[in-house]
Amino acid sequence: MTRQEILNKFTSDTIGDNGLLNPKQSERFIKDFIETAEFLGFVDVQPKSERSGIFYHIDMANPATVAAVEGTEYSDETGSVTHSKWDFNMKKRRTQFEMTWEDGAWTIEGGNYLTTIKDIWLQRWGVDTEILATLGDEDLYVAPATPMEKLIDINDGFFTQLTAENGCNILDASGLTDTFPTHTMFASAWNLIPQRYRRFARGNYRWITSTRVCTDYRNWLASRQTGLGDAVLQGQVNLSPQGIPILNANGADGLGVVPEDLGVGENESMIILGDPKNFVWLPHREFKLMNRYIQEKDSFRWTGYAYDDFVVTNFPTFVKITGVTQNPDF
Repeated sequence: MTRQEILNKFTSDTIGDNGLLNPKQSERFIKDFIETAEFLGFVDVQPKSERSGIFYHIDMANPATVAAVEGTEYSDETGSVTHSKWDFNMKKRRTQFEMTWEDGAWTIEGGNYLTTIKDIWLQRWGVDTEILATLGDEDLYVAPATPMEKLIDINDGFFTQLTAENGCNILDASGLTDTFPTHTMFASAWNLIPQRYRRFARGNYRWITSTRVCTDYRNWLASRQTGLGDAVLQGQVNLSPQGIPILNANGADGLGVVPEDLGVGENESMIILGDPKNFVWLPHREFKLMNRYIQEKDSFRWTGYAYDDFVVTNFPTFVKITGVTQNPDF
């Protein structure tokens, strides 16, 4: 089923039992979320039919090869498969808004306002999902009041879970000579990756950071007395500190979802080094999409319900640089 077919059902009474999407419709909806988002397309997406439980990864962590003698038959095992498991517990969330008939019919869209509002609604829900997936923090606000605070408060996101208590390697930029991005900062982060993980890091790892951090790093590289300075500044050279690419979407350096207003002065950002596939988004294979006409108000109310959770696997493979400031020279 296409996105438009699902959204068309959203405006009718034929979508299913009380607005419930079936599993195939839900998986199509999940793909639409990813298309509207910036970062979710890089993570591991694992739709589930259960709202809580355990998921597993299979690995062979120890050496499994031993010496052999010609003409000898062996029956013993030389290695073993290990299982890593992670718990998930999905949280329910609601997306709802109301609009009068005049809100739609008297806008520039005219008779097409229903199509427009469906597309806007889906895009907003996708963006909200990505913000929650990355920056969600259940303990940040005592009494969330603003729309952003209420969104953040639903669940813990990937970036929030990257703490020393969980086993992530933390690098505080305040302990470096420069707190703005330089090659020293990226090298220091690379050196914190445990040696056993570096074998695969060159192929799977990415730097995850904000657009401003990338701009500062480009300007810093261009200010050095090297032949590549102008090429770097003009964007003709891809940024790959320590040989690891910087994750970007839509051709721009960095990601807009990474905050740039952290710290006491609300002017700090972060840099994360790791494999994005170790971020796991687990959406439930059930979405509810409903609308109803309220005749007493001559308005439409649109409501969506979803369940999901966000899990980080293998915390020790990650490095998180905190307290990254803006370069005062630019």
